[in-house]
Amino acid sequence: MELSLKELQILKDLDDGSLYASPMLVQQLLRYPGMRNPCLFLSFDYQGKADGYLPVGQCYSDDTYTYIAAMPHSPAISPTYTPGALQVLKRLRLPYFDTDVVSADSQLKQEPTASAYGLPLEKYLQLLSPSRRTDIRRKLKKLTNFSIVPGTLVNIVEALPWLMQVWAERFSAVELKDQDAYAHVTLSWLAAVQHSGRALLKIDRYQWQGKMVGINCCVLHHYRGRLHCDDYLTWYDPSLASGLGIASAVRNLTDPYLLGSRYNLGNPGVGGTHPRHVYKHNLLPANLRLTQAVVDTRLRFRLKQAAIL
Repeated sequence: MELSLKELQILKDLDDGSLYASPMLVQQLLRYPGMRNPCLFLSFDYQGKADGYLPVGQCYSDDTYTYIAAMPHSPAISPTYTPGALQVLKRLRLPYFDTDVVSADSQLKQEPTASAYGLPLEKYLQLLSPSRRTDIRRKLKKLTNFSIVPGTLVNIVEALPWLMQVWAERFSAVELKDQDAYAHVTLSWLAAVQHSGRALLKIDRYQWQGKMVGINCCVLHHYRGRLHCDDYLTWYDPSLASGLGIASAVRNLTDPYLLGSRYNLGNPGVGGTHPRHVYKHNLLPANLRLTQAVVDTRLRFRLKQAAIL
């Protein structure tokens, strides 16, 4: 889908400088391959002036329209949203829309996420069970075997075969094809984020004996006065860097330079957790997990209809 000149002008007029307000990135979201019926939901005030928008599409198995937040077919990696999104939700009367948003509205149901505020390592470790604490310390100790140097998107492409090797053990041939497509969409999105100039890609290349054995990519961006660290991926050689996904996540959560920032762990997150990701999801104890609102207007519609009957 391509934005019309009128829609593009609305995006430019409402642009607040945040990552997801970039007209270029909104267009990127609406171009996802396989996205059904992508469109821009708009909201207007009583004077007829646009005061909000949401990029949406049908990207799941049912006919529900879902807010496109960074990546389809996975939980929203960053609990940020486009300018005036809540205005759209307040005025929306369609019975088939759901989204995850950060909101102070007490009327919206809040769900825990795979997000937490960055904190010092020892403080984090004290929140874990003794067995989990021992395991995390062991995995972090293995990091001393690696040298960590800055990487690029080219290095992530080079690491793609490792990801497919890991996934080949978890998925069927048909599912593996879907995962390959998802990986390429991820790379395309990260390239667009970098090109936007609104975020910093923190790419850490893990090396052993001068050879790259793993890579981690986080997107750092500001939203409403707070720094967000969106941890997108850790791809690694399973024979040489087992456990790197866990260790790199803890390293980012407890990075001294990111204290107080909102750390968002990509897949798992709101929307479901793959069985193989449960351990990773539980890196964030319940008392650390931040929440975001889950809006389901299908439920609101049903309740409204029940009241009428």
